[in-house]
Amino acid sequence: MTVNTKAEKASTTLATMLDYLGLTANVKVEEKKDGKIVLVTYSDDAGRIIGKKGQSLQSLELLVNRMISKDETNSQWVSIDVDGYSSGRSVTAGSNDRKKRFDTDSDKKYSRKPEKSGRRKTGKKEYMSEDQLSQMALDAAKEVKRWGDPVTLRPMNAHDRRVIHMTLKEEAGIETKSEPVADNDKLKKVVICIKEKE
Repeated sequence: MTVNTKAEKASTTLATMLDYLGLTANVKVEEKKDGKIVLVTYSDDAGRIIGKKGQSLQSLELLVNRMISKDETNSQWVSIDVDGYSSGRSVTAGSNDRKKRFDTDSDKKYSRKPEKSGRRKTGKKEYMSEDQLSQMALDAAKEVKRWGDPVTLRPMNAHDRRVIHMTLKEEAGIETKSEPVADNDKLKKVVICIKEKE
């Protein structure tokens, strides 16, 4: 399936699903320079489409990708952006193990979506570019502002943590802090939360 055909099919599938759900929305296909397909969606029902902590949007995105890629393996992930809110998932749609984009504490139900092929693999370790880390930080900050709950990112090395801290240094109403990881001296988790009033 070509990129244009896939984008058209994804757009039609999403519009049909939203219509069946009784939600009005305008869906526009946007193809990024790196070939990534994003379904930019504008709706008065944005809150209902996104759901609490993005869970409805995650489920919708998963369904759309499974429907358009059911006969393909290693199919590129199609992302959905609703009124500027993005789920953040972009992985190979045919993969069985859909990793979380950033892992939250076990008591949090919220989970970001998996990373895409933009991560480069070297042996068993996966690395994210500074741009990807910055985007992850901004997405998490948006989540914190929307719901008020802290978001804990996956354990990171000092360099990656610094990128997160620097990205959100000037973000109004947000603060970041590093917390240790049990049995690991090199990695720490970054917690993004509402800044406490002084």
